[in-house]
Amino acid sequence: MDVEDRKRAEQALRESEERFRNMADNAPVMVWVAEPDATCTYLSKSWYDYTGQTPETGLGFGRMDPVHPDDQAYAHGTFAAANVKRKAFRLEYRLRRKDGEYRWAIDAAAPRFGADGRFLGYIGSVIDITERKQAEVATRHRSEQVRRLAEAATGLNTVHDVPSIMGLVNEEARSLIGAHQSVSSMTVNEDWRQSLVVVSFSEKYAKWRGYDEKPDGSGIYSLVCRMNQPMRLTQTELEAHPAFKRFGKHAANHPPLRGWLAVPFTGLRQGNVGLIQVSDKYEGEFTADDEAVLVQLAQMASVAIDNSRLVEDLRESDRRKNEFLAMLAHELRNPLAPIRNAVQIMRLTGGNAEAVHSASEMMERQIGQMVRLVDDLLDVSRISRGKIELRRGRIELASAVNHAVEAIRPQCKSRDHALTATLPPQPVYLNADPTRLAQVVGNLLNNACKFTERGGRIWLTVERERGEAVIRVRDTGIGIAADQLPRVFEMFTQVDTSLERTQGGLGIGLTLVKKLVEMHGGTVEVHSAGIGQGSEFVVRLPILVETAKPAPEPTVSEPTRTTARRILVVDDNWDSAESLAILLELTGNKTHTAYDGLEAVEAAATFKPDVVLLDIGLPKLNGYEAARKIREEPWGKSMMLVALTGWGQEEDRQRSREAGFDAHLVKPVDHAALTKLLAETGANAPPVGSAS
Repeated sequence: MDVEDRKRAEQALRESEERFRNMADNAPVMVWVAEPDATCTYLSKSWYDYTGQTPETGLGFGRMDPVHPDDQAYAHGTFAAANVKRKAFRLEYRLRRKDGEYRWAIDAAAPRFGADGRFLGYIGSVIDITERKQAEVATRHRSEQVRRLAEAATGLNTVHDVPSIMGLVNEEARSLIGAHQSVSSMTVNEDWRQSLVVVSFSEKYAKWRGYDEKPDGSGIYSLVCRMNQPMRLTQTELEAHPAFKRFGKHAANHPPLRGWLAVPFTGLRQGNVGLIQVSDKYEGEFTADDEAVLVQLAQMASVAIDNSRLVEDLRESDRRKNEFLAMLAHELRNPLAPIRNAVQIMRLTGGNAEAVHSASEMMERQIGQMVRLVDDLLDVSRISRGKIELRRGRIELASAVNHAVEAIRPQCKSRDHALTATLPPQPVYLNADPTRLAQVVGNLLNNACKFTERGGRIWLTVERERGEAVIRVRDTGIGIAADQLPRVFEMFTQVDTSLERTQGGLGIGLTLVKKLVEMHGGTVEVHSAGIGQGSEFVVRLPILVETAKPAPEPTVSEPTRTTARRILVVDDNWDSAESLAILLELTGNKTHTAYDGLEAVEAAATFKPDVVLLDIGLPKLNGYEAARKIREEPWGKSMMLVALTGWGQEEDRQRSREAGFDAHLVKPVDHAALTKLLAETGANAPPVGSAS
């Protein structure tokens, strides 16, 4: 190569190097060139701008000085190994920026070779990947949070008491978000005085770990509960918030707050039930991501709290059901003992009139008690299913009250109770169902009798107060403990179930009172100073504004003496059929008995009764079908068909009417009611023995 060719080659090389430098200096990455001995011979302008180095400090072996001290051994080792193998490499390390901050960078290099294959060193580029690195860390953190949230959900499924749920959520919240404090609070029936507080503190707040001060509803936390929305404040915002300055009476004992994030517990049944709050984050202020995590935790905790309450409700319901069944068996057996005794008395006294009379009265009282139990059960069932309707009309309150008083007097007399009834001087009129209103007063009086010891006193007062009729039933009985007062109107509740104080009843009488009073648009409440201090029930009912003269009260006439009838008694219970037939014959009727549906139809065809007392639940052919078959015959169209059954709900009565029955009586039938029915319907029938 001559001199000119050499000059042209050198010029071309300089121009090539200049183009490389221009390109490298303006590239978005930092470029470096190293020789085979690892000395750096070129750094792009972007390197100097980024690291603050100069050619004097960066070239040679100085390029590695800005690398983080903890990463230098790794970087030197990677470069040395690649230099021996003369292969491309890439590594990540922290690189000090000229402002002193370390940022993550990726360094990628490739070997350089001459035209003759000679190794010339490396050329590489460096890129700041801090944002990508942070995104990866954030992604890993979120993945870890999702995993931990799933574990928390699983953990919450294994605990069934509220304090454990709150404790678990506290620990998870503090760990996932990275905070020194986590406090959960839950109200009881929206009463902060009965709230439950559970805390989780780091070592920084170790001396507050016993903190259990109940909130009073006046602090900043109450905003979260009232709005039922999350609340996130920086330290500056927290200190400036007016509600923070009124943190509550317990603020003096509360650990200091540094930044604040709170999320409500939202119950499915009753809205807000409390909140979880975290404070003093390890690094920086609470973020929107922190809020999202706490919201998820609070939602899971809310579901767990609801489930815990449902489980507890089910346990309580099951316990009360078992108690009720035991009480039902007890209450049904109680009347059977005196009834059996009365039967033996009548058998052994040889017809002594006084003994028979006393025994029969005892049997009638006990049977009445059994009927009352069954009727109460049916009434509660009907009301609960919306099957009961009030037959309201304009009534004078005193008539219903007097009816209840007269019904309870024998019970008061048997227990030596002094019953004082005081009525207002002027009539008080209501738009009410007289039967149901008498039932309300009767149940309250019956309750007073049961829970007032022998020789005690009972007061019944009726007053008019500001457009309301107020009925008060007060006694000197055993009283009610304060913690039992809210439960006395609940189904199957008896405020005292100890054996030494066992009283009659199924715990449904007061439930009926409450439901019937509310159906009349009124209220009922209970008061007691405690055990041994008696109790008072107060019923308030709206007074009828219109005060025209009431319709005359019906008078109770003497039982009508009926014309003797031909009566067919049908019941698959032999004792029931035979005893009723004997009773009817004692009043002058002629009877015949049958014990299944087919036999009833056949007997009706041959006996030609005036009245058929027909049970519904019969073998071979039920009472409805038997009635239809009787009605299909010419001789059966004029017969009086009376359903006599234990089924007494409105749908049962409707089915009776559709089957052709003229009346529907519920077992055990009241003899006076049956006699009255026979008298009203048989007045025009021919006497026994006449042509049919």
